Amino acid sequence: MPRAARRLEMLSYTRLANDADAAIVTRPGDPLHVPLEIHPAEFAADDAVGEVGPRELPPGASSGLLLHDVLEHADLELARRAGDLEAWHTEPEVLDQLTSAARARGIATRFLPHAAELAYATLTAPLQLIDGTTLPAMVDATALAREVEFSYPLPDARGLVKGYIDALLAWDDELWVLDYKSDVLGEDRVTSATARVREHYGIQARLYALAATRMGGGRRFAGLLFAFVRYGIVVPVRVDDTQLATWTAWLGELSTRREVRA
Repeated sequence: MPRAARRLEMLSYTRLANDADAAIVTRPGDPLHVPLEIHPAEFAADDAVGEVGPRELPPGASSGLLLHDVLEHADLELARRAGDLEAWHTEPEVLDQLTSAARARGIATRFLPHAAELAYATLTAPLQLIDGTTLPAMVDATALAREVEFSYPLPDARGLVKGYIDALLAWDDELWVLDYKSDVLGEDRVTSATARVREHYGIQARLYALAATRMGGGRRFAGLLFAFVRYGIVVPVRVDDTQLATWTAWLGELSTRREVRA
């Protein structure tokens, strides 16, 4: 078909996971193991391998969406000056956001105190990475953008990658992608979180990293932070120029003439 006549086929993130033609090439030294065929579990919202208490947010996508709704719109200055969870949670603006999000996502109001606790900690607590590194809290970021829409061409220019990043954060000259996960983890939570990042979120990490490098504004892209907000566990995926080049080549090997929507 002549190049001018080609159309971009729409391909959702879920279709990418189920498409037998979308083969993944895993290279030696790649920190994220990805199987030769993309498995639908790559995009699972929550496998609920652990248990939650009777007043805790139930497992599932609806709880995750509620937290995303609140974290996307929360007033950072209000969270910063509140001083503690109780003061923040009782602010009329916060109560309205929580109640509206719960109503929209079909979550019972008895779970709102737990949702408030998780959201407030995500906004105000320093990020404790599992490798022993500590990064400042979201409210203390040098620069922060939430629900960042991105779009960039495949290397052969015959398709697009499109999607949304939960948050882009900068501390001084380092840029990070922050992705919230509401997953319910197993008993060994750090091991469970690390395994989920390696086994389920590899494709997401690649696509988001390649997007973030285009939006750095001169800052060095340091990597991705997968924040399991129920537990305060943050799994980092550090990325350097060599890794970015590897992932760019991988993206070019995906099926062409398709739009990949992350």
